[in-house]
Amino acid sequence: MKLSLAWIFDHIKADWKSQDVQLIFKKFNAITAEIEQIHSIDFDLTNFFMATLVEQSNDSIVLEIPELGNKVSLPLRAQAQDLLALKPGLCFMVKRIGADFSWATATDFDLEKGGPLPAFDVAQADLSGNWRAQFESSDVMIEVDNKSITHRPDMWGHRGFAREIAAFLDLPLKPESEFLKPISISTFQETSQSTATTPFVVHNDAPELCAKFTGLYFSSIEHKPSNLLFASRLLKVGLKPHGALVDATNYLMQDWSQPVHAYDAQKIDGKKIIIRTAKNGEKLELLDGTTITLTDQDLVIADAQKPMCLAGVKGGLHSGVGPTTTQLFFESANFQATSVRKTAQRHKLRTDSSARYEKTLDPEQALQGAARFAKLLEKCDIKAVYADEIIALGKQKPDEVIEVEHAFLQARSGVALTEQDIVSALTCRDFKVQVQANAQGEKIYIVTVPSFRASKDIKIREDILEEVIRAYGFERIPHVLPHFAQRPFSLTSLMRMRAIKRFLAFSARMTEQQNYAFHDESFLNQLHLKPGRSADIINPVSENHYRMIDSLVPGLLKNVKENYVGRDRLAFFECGKYWNRFEQTIIERKSVAGIIFDKRANVDFYECKQYLLDLLGVVGIQSQAVLCKKASSAAVWYNKQQTCELFYNDMLIGTAGKADAILLSKLDIIQGADAFVFELDLDFLLDTVLPVKRMEKISKYQETSFDISILVPLNVAVATLEREFSGINPLVYKVELADFFEKEEWKEQRSLTFRFWISHHERTLEKEDIDAIWQAAIACAQKHGATLRA
Repeated sequence: MKLSLAWIFDHIKADWKSQDVQLIFKKFNAITAEIEQIHSIDFDLTNFFMATLVEQSNDSIVLEIPELGNKVSLPLRAQAQDLLALKPGLCFMVKRIGADFSWATATDFDLEKGGPLPAFDVAQADLSGNWRAQFESSDVMIEVDNKSITHRPDMWGHRGFAREIAAFLDLPLKPESEFLKPISISTFQETSQSTATTPFVVHNDAPELCAKFTGLYFSSIEHKPSNLLFASRLLKVGLKPHGALVDATNYLMQDWSQPVHAYDAQKIDGKKIIIRTAKNGEKLELLDGTTITLTDQDLVIADAQKPMCLAGVKGGLHSGVGPTTTQLFFESANFQATSVRKTAQRHKLRTDSSARYEKTLDPEQALQGAARFAKLLEKCDIKAVYADEIIALGKQKPDEVIEVEHAFLQARSGVALTEQDIVSALTCRDFKVQVQANAQGEKIYIVTVPSFRASKDIKIREDILEEVIRAYGFERIPHVLPHFAQRPFSLTSLMRMRAIKRFLAFSARMTEQQNYAFHDESFLNQLHLKPGRSADIINPVSENHYRMIDSLVPGLLKNVKENYVGRDRLAFFECGKYWNRFEQTIIERKSVAGIIFDKRANVDFYECKQYLLDLLGVVGIQSQAVLCKKASSAAVWYNKQQTCELFYNDMLIGTAGKADAILLSKLDIIQGADAFVFELDLDFLLDTVLPVKRMEKISKYQETSFDISILVPLNVAVATLEREFSGINPLVYKVELADFFEKEEWKEQRSLTFRFWISHHERTLEKEDIDAIWQAAIACAQKHGATLRA
């Protein structure tokens, strides 16, 4: 954004030419926002002249240059469309090139887009050369990074910059009353009433999208060419002048940061102005001649018959001000930032107006727009008759009051601030401050935020702290490194997590996944899964992701679905969080889950179970301490006949089992696919305190082992046999499953081979000891319906 230093100092009681420009540059960058560059301009007007229109023909125009005392003829084709119907006596700027003359264009004054300049309002006495003093040719231009002031809607105009510069240079800011015409205000909620001087009625049918709408009716208004000062300033900030009325609206926006719009009052049907959302399919021809198709998401300003303006973005062609306009309805409003931004993006119309509304302008600022416009007309000496009152629709915004403690400001800043430091920093920026004491006798400040800072920027006490420190000076804060106390802490959780991932990735040959924290609803619908304890999101990112996951398994099933092509076997695991809802309480937990999937062969339950026991051993939990029981209840993705629950000291720490065949078939992969699924309590694995391992004395006598192979009914769990075998004799210190297999002809049986490890700490084992254990093991197996294999 470009700004003029001379224009800024219109609002400050000081001469801009006497200021240190580099000091302003340095302080502004340090205190307020980023100035990209500052550069001086000095337009040489020596070869520019004012010429009056004498006559025109079909292809040329004759102009008289009083300063030179001669006449020139210029081609008509060099003119812009708005110059074609001009009357003799109007003044235009021409430039001399050698012995020839041509129209002065916008590019002569560094505007990117060219075209001839409009007619100018120049007194007869000034045509001889005095007009150059009215055209502001010398200035210092400031170019600001727009992104650095997106949080400061008050600074999208010269008045806002003047307020900041006056504050840090300790210069007096001119009061607003010098820039506003005193006009009474008639306030209404959503519908106004016509008066003796305002025959129009305004309806606000969308108060949530238009917080404030103000209007001033001009029953008579004079058309004048462009004012030299206004035109020169608009050219410097990148806008082309068009005529006094249009220039005044553009000047107001650049000056006060308030976008406004002027309507030809005679083109408003039914003397009604309606703020409403558009109807789907409505058409609107804009000022640049393009026609857009509106939707019911667009806010428009309409009359009784048609939309006249795309609110906050761009005006309509047929209701705009033209050469024949004699009556005017002037609008200054405040529109919702989000609505304006979406409308501008929808129709690919980014304008100076929409850019400002998108920043959340101050609603109270809209009240000042009409009063500022009337003052500008007076400055341009434009004769106008306007209503006795400004019509204002919308609720009065309450003051933003923030209470902040003196101790808080000192503690957060690390500086011994005085009361004067705080009060002066705020009052010079139009904050109102009351100093009081709270119930504890501590000094507090009751700060009333000015409306132009309360719309977006200042909301909490930390914002007040920022204002104070900006004024105090960041450079005055001592550069002290923060004290960082290093304390010992346990690395157990970190090391266990590393061990878990290393085991699953390398020993179990599984691939780690990282899925979203939201359920994929379309995938759940494919599997006909209905999570029962998931937590709904208040503001979901999409219709397909509105619930937090209550298990990691659905995400792993989706991983299988997305990666099975070209691979017969897949093995995935994930360590992550999940959320369960219990009535009004939502509990966050950690889990490590996995799936071992085979497209064409059965997945061995016992091999996978051993992976889990080995995984528990990695974190220090011995397999003998883990009890596996048939699952009493399990999630829908488990085969209930081949699923077990894992217990440690009577605490459930996980579930593991074969996947449900019907559920796998819904993945549409291949008939007969098989999978093993597990879920372990990761909070337990990472944080549980395990018994300290102590050295055990090794027997000096030789240990021995023997195997027993038995045929066991399928309904007898291996864990049950291991547990009972371990208790048949004190000499048995370990029992483990050594081998197993099944045959079709065995039907409801399978072969299990157990290895018994026996030892005596006081003597050598004898044959009678081994035979007794052997017989006890056979008896124990027969108790469960098992038979000894030959």
